[in-house]
Amino acid sequence: MIIDAHVHLVGDGWVHESFLLNMARIAAAGAGKVSGEFPEATILYPVLRDRVFDASGEKLLAEMDQAGVSRACIFPVDYGLLTGEPGVPIEEQNRHIAAAVRSFPHRFIGFCAVDPRRPQALDLFRRAVEDWGLRGLKLHPTAGYFPYNEAAYPLYEACMEYKVPVLIHTGSQPGPMKSRFARPVYVDDVASDFPELPIIMAHCGHHWWEEALLVCSVKPNCYVDISGWQREYLEQPLLFGRMLRRVVDAVGPWRVFFGSDGPYLNFVCPLERWVAAVQELASPDAEVAFTAEEVEIILGRAFARLMGLDS
Repeated sequence: MIIDAHVHLVGDGWVHESFLLNMARIAAAGAGKVSGEFPEATILYPVLRDRVFDASGEKLLAEMDQAGVSRACIFPVDYGLLTGEPGVPIEEQNRHIAAAVRSFPHRFIGFCAVDPRRPQALDLFRRAVEDWGLRGLKLHPTAGYFPYNEAAYPLYEACMEYKVPVLIHTGSQPGPMKSRFARPVYVDDVASDFPELPIIMAHCGHHWWEEALLVCSVKPNCYVDISGWQREYLEQPLLFGRMLRRVVDAVGPWRVFFGSDGPYLNFVCPLERWVAAVQELASPDAEVAFTAEEVEIILGRAFARLMGLDS
C-alpha cells in the first residue's frame, strides 16, 4: 500500500492570490535558470491557478490511480492572518476536506488546518475531529508564529486528548510567507513539552534536513515526511539517495513518510515519477542501497501504522 502523507486540496478562493503569484514567480525563476530569460509570473499565474484548483479531490484521485497510490492525507492551509483572508473561510475549507473524505473514505484521510492564533481555533479543531471525522492537525508557522507559541498549546493538548498527530510545516516557503518561523529546531520545545504527541515535521525541514534529524535524534515522538524533496531528486539524484539514507539510518524507516506536497510539487515532478523514484531506491543497481522492506515502509506502511489504517 502506497500512501501520500502530504497533499493539499485547493479550491477557488482558498488561498490569497499573493501566495499563488509567488508560486508563479518561483516557477518563472526555475524556467530561466539556464537561459537567464525569465517568463513573466503574471503569465504563468492563471495556468498555475487552474491546475491546482481541485476542491473535490477528483483530479487528485486520477493522479493517485495513475501512480498506484492507495491513499492520501489531505488538508487545506491557513495563511489568512498574514496574507489577508481568502474568499473561502478556513472553517468552510475544512468542511470541504471532511466532505472529500466522506465521498472517498477508503482513499482519503483528512487533517484540520487552522492558525492557532485565531480566537476560535480550538473550537474549530474540536468540531473537525468530533463532528467531521478529521484525524489530525496541520499547522503552518510561516503565517507568522513559532510552533511553540502559547496559542498553539491548547491545540496540542486536544491532539493528546483525541490521540491524533500534528503535522507542522518545517523548511522554506514562498512569499509572502516567512520561512524563519519554520526551522525544525523550533519544533523541539513542543516535542519536549508533549513527549507522547506524534509530531510530523513536514518536508523534513527542506534544506534544514540535518537540523530536523538533530531534533528527531533526541525526540522519539518526532517523524518526518519527504514531500518537497522532488527538487533534490531531479537535480542530484545521488544526493537525494544519500540524504534519505542518512535520515533512515538516523531514525529508522518507521518514522519516515512518503509525501508529494501535491498539487504544487506535482508541477516539478509528477506523482507517478516521484513514486517510481522512491521505489527505484530498492533496485540492486541503485547507487545508494535500500532494502525492499525499507522502501515499502517509507511508501506507506509507516504512515499506516501511525494512523491505524487497515492494509
